[in-house]
Amino acid sequence: MPDTCFYCTNQFEEKHLHQVSFDSANQERHETLCDECYEEWLHGIKG
Repeated sequence: MPDTCFYCTNQFEEKHLHQVSFDSANQERHETLCDECYEEWLHGIKG
């Protein structure tokens, strides 16, 4: 069963799933990203 990327909303298979956590309005959120969006997210937190 495919999952959906939080950022781009594309569907992908579980083997390409990346769980990320971030704070939003003082609450921790856990979301799922595809490979491409995860790469962009990593680049963004590195500065």
